[in-house]
Formats: sequence, C-alpha cells, structure tokens
Amino acid sequence: MTRGSSGRLKWPDELKVKIIERVEAGETIASIARQIAANESLVSKWVKDHRDAKSRPIDGLGIVEVVGFAKSPSGSAQSNTGIACDLHLGDVRLSIPAGYPGLHLVEILRALRAGQ
Repeated sequence: MTRGSSGRLKWPDELKVKIIERVEAGETIASIARQIAANESLVSKWVKDHRDAKSRPIDGLGIVEVVGFAKSPSGSAQSNTGIACDLHLGDVRLSIPAGYPGLHLVEILRALRAGQ
C-alpha cells in the first residue's frame, strides 16, 4: 500500500472489491477490519459507498449496477463472475471482460458521462 500526500494509506480498489464481496458473503466487518488492520468505520464506509452506488443511477439515463447471481451445486446463491458484456453508449463501445471489478466500471462510466 502507498501513502497519499496527507500521509494516509491508499487502499487499492482491488482490495476494497474483495472486502466488499466478503462482507456480502456474510463475513463481519469487524473480523475483516482486524485481519487487514483497518478501522471498522473505514471498512463500513467502503461497504456503504458500494451499496449506495448500486442503488443510485450513475447518470440521468437511470443506469445502475447489475449483479448476476447463479446457484452453485450446493444450492447457495453466489456471485456470477463469469459474465462478460458489451456496452454501447453513443459512439463508445466498451467490452467488459468476465470478472472486471464493478467499482472500476462505475468510474469509467462516470468519466464517459463527464466527457459528454
């Protein structure tokens, strides 16, 4: 991990995504925070921000995050990371590979919107 100009640790987005997935799979924020030596309130903020982002439109078109779920052989629901997709936004075509971090995709879509 690196430190920002303020001296605070900069947590990688990939780590945040994995932590959010662990919380959504049922692990407690407290146990995860202890494992990564982070403050519980910071981990809670990542989870809250992710949930808020899932429920609000990214732009005026009403684009929201969509997560696919599939049943595992044991019958429990789990995230389906094997889905790839193509997005067409005006003249822009995005090919999203399977397993691409959702938080990164949100950032890309926001940047595209800002450039319009």
